[in-house]
Amino acid sequence: MKRQFEEYFESLNAHEIEKALSYISDDFTLHFTEYNFSIDKEGLVDVLGWDKGVNGKFSYEKLTIKEDSITGLFKEQNDFLKLLGIKDLRATNTYRFEFSGKIVEQTYTPLPDQPSFQDRMQECIEWAKANRPLELRDIYPENQMLFNEETGKKWVILLKEWKTRSG
Repeated sequence: MKRQFEEYFESLNAHEIEKALSYISDDFTLHFTEYNFSIDKEGLVDVLGWDKGVNGKFSYEKLTIKEDSITGLFKEQNDFLKLLGIKDLRATNTYRFEFSGKIVEQTYTPLPDQPSFQDRMQECIEWAKANRPLELRDIYPENQMLFNEETGKKWVILLKEWKTRSG
């Protein structure tokens, strides 16, 4: 199980989406405890694309391995967060494995007092409304984040321009 997990994790950091998905059960769910919101394997494809688009890198420590699960402290860094002035996001993740060895469930619980990227985005959003309204509409329709590879890349471009122009 630990070997499967490490191989999955390596594929995440290499942004090998198809390989990462090969470690995931068809019945997979990712549950975000902060929002009481879950996505399935199809939704995970977009999340993995977002991570690729924003050059996401993940690390972990303090793993606890039980008979069907691995839990640990995880750190995420990416260009999107960095451009917003956020060094990293930390969370506890639990991965539950089915009998076949595939990951069937992931539970994501942010650590207390994590910075809010939504709060940090507001200045950029106001700038983009005045200076790049069409680009903003494409990546932030109706004030909602779209998490996929294309929007991740576009957010990084927009944030870089905002930082350059707003000094």
